[in-house]
Amino acid sequence: MSRQVPFAAPLIGAAEIEAVTAVLRSGWIGTGAVTADTEQRFADYLGAPHVLLLNSGTAALHLALLALGIGPGDEVIVPTVTFTATAATVLHAGAVPVLVDVEPDTLRIDVEAVRRALTPRTRAVVAVHFAGRMADVRALRSLCDAHGLRLIEDSAHALPAERDGTVPGGIADAAAFSFFVTKPLTSAEGGLLTMADGDAAARARVLSAHGIDRDAFARHSFGRSPHYDVVAPGLKYNMPDTASALLRCQLDQADAMRARRRDIATAYLAALADLPGLRLPPVDTPTDTSSWYLFVVQLGDGLDRDAVAAELHRHGVGTSVHFRPLHQFSYYRTEVASAAGEFPVADDAFTRVLSLPIFPGMSDEDIEHVATAVRAVLEQAVGR
Repeated sequence: MSRQVPFAAPLIGAAEIEAVTAVLRSGWIGTGAVTADTEQRFADYLGAPHVLLLNSGTAALHLALLALGIGPGDEVIVPTVTFTATAATVLHAGAVPVLVDVEPDTLRIDVEAVRRALTPRTRAVVAVHFAGRMADVRALRSLCDAHGLRLIEDSAHALPAERDGTVPGGIADAAAFSFFVTKPLTSAEGGLLTMADGDAAARARVLSAHGIDRDAFARHSFGRSPHYDVVAPGLKYNMPDTASALLRCQLDQADAMRARRRDIATAYLAALADLPGLRLPPVDTPTDTSSWYLFVVQLGDGLDRDAVAAELHRHGVGTSVHFRPLHQFSYYRTEVASAAGEFPVADDAFTRVLSLPIFPGMSDEDIEHVATAVRAVLEQAVGR
């Protein structure tokens, strides 16, 4: 193999290295002024009234639930096509995840499936923006308002993205973002929580730092009092300035990196358009634009997804699978009652889905290599 294209790789340049180095030299590397500044920049970028940087997207989901008062006896509706953290945080909050099916073409949460899953115990809906394309948040907002429910967006894949005139977190009670190493923006590990209500956001901030009423930077700054009060049994979810410095540089490039991802997706859509045995992801429209975090294709009948992935690997192309539905995992089958339901769309899609490389550092030659390999492998597989 003369060329190998990994499934994903972060785009880290001199600006990120210099920013992190400056924090290391500053004498304070924990959560402090850099994190506060980065939070304000995200608030401005997203148009969000209240933002909180955290050490993971999982932490953001967990705090969203806790700050909104979700707990024992409550049910929270979650799509079965998502990463385990979406449902696991519901369980950590003491509530019960209720799994529902997804839309066939986009694998986003099915609004009608949500409607059918409502019970008197339902307290919230988690809308997962799959692969970078937003769920129908306006329809879900209307449904939640009609039934007195909270709407939480799992926006781990969607920064930036738009749908129907809104952005992630724009009309939800809370939105959780991830900055894991493969995400559209990265801080290596990290997350962001946006909240519409100031009191809920304040609760989340206190809970993120052990339930202490004053953060460590305030306590340890020269001349400040070291005394504090513990007002809640909190957690350790804060983001340090080292990670925030890296993330601040990434945010500066957010639009440019999304544009590059979109260019890669456009090239794939053109190069693979007439390929038999392949369903491509939906294209952007004026009212529905993706972050293009993932480029998820679905293979046709009779094709072995894992065999295709293995053959692409031999051609020097990395791939992944997003996602095995939650109801198929042993824990959820055993411990979550709704996992015994029927999920025909998710079950069918799981045997077909394959994620191709799409990351801003890809060269045009990388894109051509991936497209050529996919054509060669699938044409051979369908006997052309």
